[in-house]
Amino acid sequence: MEEIKNYKCPSCGAPLIFDGKSQNLHCESCGNNFSVETMEQLDGAESEASKQSKYDWESYEPRSFNGDENVDFSSYSCPSCGAEIVGDDTMGATVCPYCGNATIIKGQFEGTMRPDYLIPFRIDKKSAVKLFEEACKKAPFLPDEFKDKKKIEEMSGLYVPFWMFDCDCSASVTYDAKIIRTWSDSNYNYTRTDFYRLLRSGDIDFANIPVDASQKAEDNFMDAVEPFDYNDAVEFNSAYLSGYFADKYDVSADDCIERANRRIKRSVEQAFERTVGGYVNVVPVSSSIRSSNGKIRYSLLPVWMLNIKYEGQMYKYAINGQTGKVVGDYPVCKQKRRKYFITRYIISLIIAAIVYYIFWGRLL
Repeated sequence: MEEIKNYKCPSCGAPLIFDGKSQNLHCESCGNNFSVETMEQLDGAESEASKQSKYDWESYEPRSFNGDENVDFSSYSCPSCGAEIVGDDTMGATVCPYCGNATIIKGQFEGTMRPDYLIPFRIDKKSAVKLFEEACKKAPFLPDEFKDKKKIEEMSGLYVPFWMFDCDCSASVTYDAKIIRTWSDSNYNYTRTDFYRLLRSGDIDFANIPVDASQKAEDNFMDAVEPFDYNDAVEFNSAYLSGYFADKYDVSADDCIERANRRIKRSVEQAFERTVGGYVNVVPVSSSIRSSNGKIRYSLLPVWMLNIKYEGQMYKYAINGQTGKVVGDYPVCKQKRRKYFITRYIISLIIAAIVYYIFWGRLL
């Protein structure tokens, strides 16, 4: 004997009762009616969306440098933040790309895992400096330290390590949404709000979901410098590192999987939400994602890094070495701001005085 299902009203949660006259399920609490077919569809979709998400990722097999590869690197370590980076052996004195510390200790290169691919720098240092200066012009009351050419020249080109995640996803998502209508007559203003439960399911594939693999690189900071165009990605060759630093990853692929899963979940919900039109306040209620063919690769992505200290605080800036996108926070010089408003105030008083004397001079 089949199990009898108890259906609850999608609108108010009260039990639904089958009405023989209308052949629908009726809610005595809010008065809504639902067809049996609609409730079966809703029940099945919500059941799918409420299932636990499952992500399938392969284990990444590290790649070492081959014996026939001409790898001529030196290791550089920062005693301030602990960054361990590599660069070609010809690089002279420099500063730490992550914290701006001027003391970098050069050591013997002991090898690192070979990346699967990288995106070469397209923005050279001269262009990166110009992009930063242009961004500074848009920041009001910027301290003079941020216009110091010598300080800006300390900008370093760094290949930041990223884990890249590819997978095929099958997903089911439910949303709560509203449609709000307003109208008026000669006496009143009316507002009607209709509530909806939206169901979306389908397949979506992901390629090159980036998760930074360095503890020194702040996640939000690296997220902000995206996106990169992965059509420019090339197989790793040590020649691309000439004149630049490359950070050694210190966060494993396994430790980045959870963050990759969160990015996939958020991207699926946003992608399905874009298929919903005509509603307001669309909010995901539940989602179930099942991935397959999960692949993980190791890559290096180009970023120009700059650190400027002001009033005891270090301000960090990053420039996408491929697209030129500039990210960072810009402080305000209180003295410049005060001087600006005082000047404006004095000018307004002078203008008011001139207008006053012209007006009263004509009357006299």
